[in-house]
Amino acid sequence: MKNMELYTEMASFIDEKAPQMKEIRQDFHKHAEGGWKEIRTCSIIADRLVRMGYTEILMGKECFDASKRMGLPPKEELDAAYERALSEGAVMPYAERFKDGFTAVIAVLRTGRPGPVIGIRCDIDALGVIESCEESHRPAREGFASIHPGEMHACGHDAHATIGLVNAETFMKFKDRLCGTIKMVFQPAEEGVRGARGIAESGILDDVEFMLANHMSARPAGTDADIKFCYATCVANAKWDVYLKGKACHASTPEFGNNAMLAMAAIVQAIYGLPRTSLGDARINVGMIEAGSGRNVVCDRVKMVMELRGLTQASLEYMVPYAKRIIEHAAMMHGCTAEIVEMGATPCHPIDVPEFVDSMNALAKEAGIKTLDPTVSTSSEDYTYMAKRVQEHGGKSLMFRTLSEYPAAAHAVTFDLQEKDLPNASKMFALMVVELASAN
Repeated sequence: MKNMELYTEMASFIDEKAPQMKEIRQDFHKHAEGGWKEIRTCSIIADRLVRMGYTEILMGKECFDASKRMGLPPKEELDAAYERALSEGAVMPYAERFKDGFTAVIAVLRTGRPGPVIGIRCDIDALGVIESCEESHRPAREGFASIHPGEMHACGHDAHATIGLVNAETFMKFKDRLCGTIKMVFQPAEEGVRGARGIAESGILDDVEFMLANHMSARPAGTDADIKFCYATCVANAKWDVYLKGKACHASTPEFGNNAMLAMAAIVQAIYGLPRTSLGDARINVGMIEAGSGRNVVCDRVKMVMELRGLTQASLEYMVPYAKRIIEHAAMMHGCTAEIVEMGATPCHPIDVPEFVDSMNALAKEAGIKTLDPTVSTSSEDYTYMAKRVQEHGGKSLMFRTLSEYPAAAHAVTFDLQEKDLPNASKMFALMVVELASAN
């Protein structure tokens, strides 16, 4: 490797930050904020970056092509999230920059010396999960479980935000021994694959030559490895909210109404029976339905939350118009109307550039980091938008996994991870930056 001495110094500095990483992660976990509502989180990130000495920080609207955001909550929900954030210690004046679903922070470190532009993505949003309050669940037992019912860091994004902050501090401390430019991207709304597109399509990443990301992952049984690289391709997917509108009436005289419940039942049955294609494997799921107002009232409104996934772009493009026809015509069959709202989507595209993965895996082994050899995998991850954008401009991308013991699967109400493993992710980022942008 190019500069083992610099990496060793960075790694020692990161180890010194381990207690602080635990504190930051647990604070973010306790104040979990769902997609497009990460106002307190963003304000704390911005405040810390300023205190580190960053002077070029993009916040809120500066980070997006606003028209490309997907799956925004209703305005009243965003307003309530802002007021909640203020009541829980959001840092002013930064907090107001993140109102109305503009929850992103991008810190730019320019070393002043010629070199590559490196991007690092850190997603920061929580899931719509009600966290366990059982004594056996460590966050509940130790007092850092989410205080927001229905919002929980059940996928490790609180750790990702923490890792990004420590890397930002590390790169600033060793700025004089680096070259080129580093862009730290703190991204909202990864869950539901909603947040990355607006950032990628803003053009902010068009000069990035190396795009890097990390995700916490369960450590496989029988290994003491800390890092795993993959050759991952994102599955194509479309996430929809479907609204059916009929006409209510008394259930004793159903002929005077248009039953949206019947339209919904026809859609669910037909859409699961949608003929498959030889163009690639596919998945369909209707995950939630809200319908009806009473046992003696013909249902006039239904909300369906669903998704389509294709292991190839062609298989998704086959399913989407077919599913839309089913929805629209089943609604029409029962005298109802249907509205399909796109809540998230990703294209089928390689996240990892294989030769880049191989070189970084070899680098990690050379530096003494325990890694698992890369394997082929598929995922649903909106980092794909950033990876694709960078690759289209001639750059390379990858997402490595930081391994940790999980007491429960990701997205479970008892999900947790081990803070002792967070420095491993920061060290891996530091190692790659040293290799790609060392001044020596």
